[in-house]
Amino acid sequence: MNAPLLKIEKLNKAFGRVIAASNIDLTFEPGVLTSIIGPNGAGKSTLIDMFSGSLPVDSGRILFQGVGITHLPDHQRVKMGLCRSFQVVNIFPDLTVFDNVQIPVLAVQKRAKRLFRPVVREVDVHREVSDVLERIGFGAEALTVASALSHGDKRLLEVGIALAVRPRLLFLDEPTAGMNPVERVSILKNIRRLSEEGKTTFVIVEHDMDIVFSLSDRVIVL
Repeated sequence: MNAPLLKIEKLNKAFGRVIAASNIDLTFEPGVLTSIIGPNGAGKSTLIDMFSGSLPVDSGRILFQGVGITHLPDHQRVKMGLCRSFQVVNIFPDLTVFDNVQIPVLAVQKRAKRLFRPVVREVDVHREVSDVLERIGFGAEALTVASALSHGDKRLLEVGIALAVRPRLLFLDEPTAGMNPVERVSILKNIRRLSEEGKTTFVIVEHDMDIVFSLSDRVIVL
């Protein structure tokens, strides 16, 4: 039997007397689009912080594809294929859409340290960036400066940046925060379509129950 994509065993985290996670056991299977819900302060973002490595656990184990990653730094987890987005938009606003995606692609293809080779000659990089942009529906916006995008499109670009590192598992922390209804529907359709491709398994933190129940294959309540 294959190991789960991500397995959590007896995970605990406290901030002084405030218990953020108590003996949490969870598994995430490939291809299952999961939503994590719960009231403010339930520990949803804290959980993602621990999964992704930006916050140390107090006790417990985290296994990714059967490998223990409990104490690995976040950049090592990204290299293994475990990624996340944040509640606040995290892009390079002064760069074009293409360049935003090109940066992680250069890193994944180990081209970032070729100091004296013009990036325009990196044909494989350009091909992969173009593929990511097509996947998120941004083929026509490649040369647009990121700061000129709508809020919803900036959030979608952030998903594209995450996809550029070829994640097996991607956590999205409130991906529709601050969006109007039209933007919200658009990004959720894109997340569902990307999930159905089968390349990346998505887990989202969300407050809107209509979104949760229309999008998710599985719901976890904290």
